[in-house]
Amino acid sequence: MSTSEFFAVCARGLEPAVVAELTELGAADIVTGKGGVTFRGDLRLLYRANLCLRSVSRILKPLREFAAANEEMLYSQTRRVRWEDILSPTKTIAVYATQDAADKRLAPPPHAFARGGKGRDVRGPQRAGRDPRTGRPVAPRPGAGRGMSSGGPGLVGINTQFMALKIKDAICDRLRREQGARPNVDTLNPQFRIHAHFAQGRCSLSIDSSGQSLHERGYRIAQVPATLKETLACGLLRLGGYDTTQPLWDPMCGSGTLVVEAALRALRIAPGLFRTSFAFQEWPDFDGMLWTELVSEIRAERLAQLPAPIFASDISENAVEAARINAKQAGVDQQIHFFVGDATVTEPPCPPPALIVTNPPYGERMGSEERIKQLYEDLAIHWSDDFKGWKIAMFAANLPLARGMAMEAVSKHALNNGPLSCRLLMFDPELSPAPIDPKVAPEPEPIPEVVSATDSEAVPEVVQLAESVLDAPASKETEPTAAEPVPSELVPSELARQESVEMVPAAEGVAGDENQPQDPPSSGLN
Repeated sequence: MSTSEFFAVCARGLEPAVVAELTELGAADIVTGKGGVTFRGDLRLLYRANLCLRSVSRILKPLREFAAANEEMLYSQTRRVRWEDILSPTKTIAVYATQDAADKRLAPPPHAFARGGKGRDVRGPQRAGRDPRTGRPVAPRPGAGRGMSSGGPGLVGINTQFMALKIKDAICDRLRREQGARPNVDTLNPQFRIHAHFAQGRCSLSIDSSGQSLHERGYRIAQVPATLKETLACGLLRLGGYDTTQPLWDPMCGSGTLVVEAALRALRIAPGLFRTSFAFQEWPDFDGMLWTELVSEIRAERLAQLPAPIFASDISENAVEAARINAKQAGVDQQIHFFVGDATVTEPPCPPPALIVTNPPYGERMGSEERIKQLYEDLAIHWSDDFKGWKIAMFAANLPLARGMAMEAVSKHALNNGPLSCRLLMFDPELSPAPIDPKVAPEPEPIPEVVSATDSEAVPEVVQLAESVLDAPASKETEPTAAEPVPSELVPSELARQESVEMVPAAEGVAGDENQPQDPPSSGLN
């Protein structure tokens, strides 16, 4: 069976998870890209990838890549594709166009080069040929007013809707010429989806093998605010270290997406089995016999019991009930332990080693930023104190609050959740320093104990010294003491010299001994 090149589309940051999944499936020539992974395989691998990949939103088959500096070049290059070998006029189609994020950042304002009316340049209140911000004249851009604009080495800003329209026209014109009829357009549920991606002045045309996005499993019928896509949840589990052999707990489970996807993976239930159809089933080379055989093979891989327990809890009873309903719809409700509990005080549901993977609320479910900040602080204290031996993976959609956590992450992984820039933070309570609980006042340092001099057991030496001093006879400072006899060894001359030194005072202002410390001169200030 011949092989082809495919591209697995995923959220930015999930590429390592997709690589790991494709490796398990036996894909060849795996190459990581931006927002997806390229690989090679035959039809069997394509079918299996659509059924089994958990972190992928769709799988594309590239058709042609070419330079597209303007709409005329885009139209002519699109018509060169042998569309009659791929689809027929009796099928419905839809064309989708996207632009690389780097090109978007360099693009002019959206209204600057939009096509409107009968091919006229529409720039809102600004006039053509002028900077929309300053009103000053600027040099015309190639392709301005024709849906595309160029700057630097390639495309800078394009009207993706207009480009999708030009690609659709080229496809329909080719089929009308080759087959005498053109297909109809269905933007809601087309049988064939054509994807065009523009980056650095080039266009890549692909046909979608999946149809509806692969994240739409169909089991999530109960919703709560701020839910994760199923594909993102699977990527977080993979990047967070879940390998199905250790216990897993989501203490803020919401609608249960993380625990349901974990159970499906641990039980070897392919997510594609929840779907009724895929786009590749409309392709001319679809092998129905191979497909039926593969589905039966994948169904037989299901396990009866989880290798390790999975726990799900939330402070909201409604959220736990929603998670239970979704798990039942997926057929794994009897495999997951559900309970209501506050994540900041609930004790570990099982002994370590175990793993926490969770998505704390970041606005929609809590409302007040102060409450969320307090939640993050309490989680850090609780995890550090009571979860030694656990590993913790926290998906942080609110980066400022996550950075304020007193518990330091041992590793971080950048991700995108739609337009949000997020992080997957990995914590190890045994490696991270214990944070200080701001609600608990620090204990004052102990004051040194003053020992009484009368405590003979504590300091007998001090007591004995004090008693000896008290028993000694009082000295009479007013009575003159008897002069000591002069030693006979001293000669009269030496004796006279010593007496003269003792009787003659030192001259005023002159020190009697240069080695003795002198009083500093008075400053005149009291």
